[in-house]
Amino acid sequence: MPLGLSDNLFQRIVSALLLLPPVLWATYEGGAWFAGLLALGGALMTLEWCQLTARNSALERIAALLVIVALAGALEMRTIDISFTYVILGLLFLVLLGVGAVRGGVSFGWWIIGVAYVALPISSLWFIRDASGLLVLWVFLVTWATDVGGYFAGKGIGGPKLAPKISPKKTWAGLLGGMGLSVIVSVVMHQIVPFAAGLGMISLLSGLLAVWAQVGDLLESAVKRHFDVKDSGGLIPGHGGLLDRVDGLVFVAPAVAGVLIVSSVIGFEF
Repeated sequence: MPLGLSDNLFQRIVSALLLLPPVLWATYEGGAWFAGLLALGGALMTLEWCQLTARNSALERIAALLVIVALAGALEMRTIDISFTYVILGLLFLVLLGVGAVRGGVSFGWWIIGVAYVALPISSLWFIRDASGLLVLWVFLVTWATDVGGYFAGKGIGGPKLAPKISPKKTWAGLLGGMGLSVIVSVVMHQIVPFAAGLGMISLLSGLLAVWAQVGDLLESAVKRHFDVKDSGGLIPGHGGLLDRVDGLVFVAPAVAGVLIVSSVIGFEF
């Protein structure tokens, strides 16, 4: 299928050019700027999740917003001083609790899942930024490269579907394209500004994280299919909602944070 510069692709490019500068600036500055970015992004993601999962109660939406914004503020003010390992485990426990509630027929479980779904990447990004701003940039680049590589490889090559029952447009070629571009971008970044111990480890992790980002994409697609919704929102022209754009990041950020935790425990230099 010829790619061309379709209206949708043009909208994607323009949206990316408008959104990238403030995101990169806040990442570079860190501190209150980065906390503000996380709070704003988390708030928008929370509202979209509530809309997506039909959590129409104003009380539920306000409560979720307060949790996410308070979390970002607490991180910036260093009032959360416990081991990040416990934060991750606690949020993962909330996800499991929410899934159990949903499977048991309790719709409120979707609210629990949503809070943890947003809080986990926010906490992870703060933790990674506290370690290194370059690592946050790498996390962003890996996620974006996976999306871009997957888009062009999927459109240009096509072929067998990856998960047709969940996301009919996803192809194996798209997955491989996303993995390939993710590795290439990571290698180029490391050559320009070395940000980790070994190039081989970075290349391996980049490919694995691209796969993990695709899992996050498919998971959100499954939730949208469950609620018979095409997009999580219409915030970003050509992209849909914010959740549609960060579904890979939601999975990649906690994974990188986990790698940092494990590497520090075993004494391995990442």
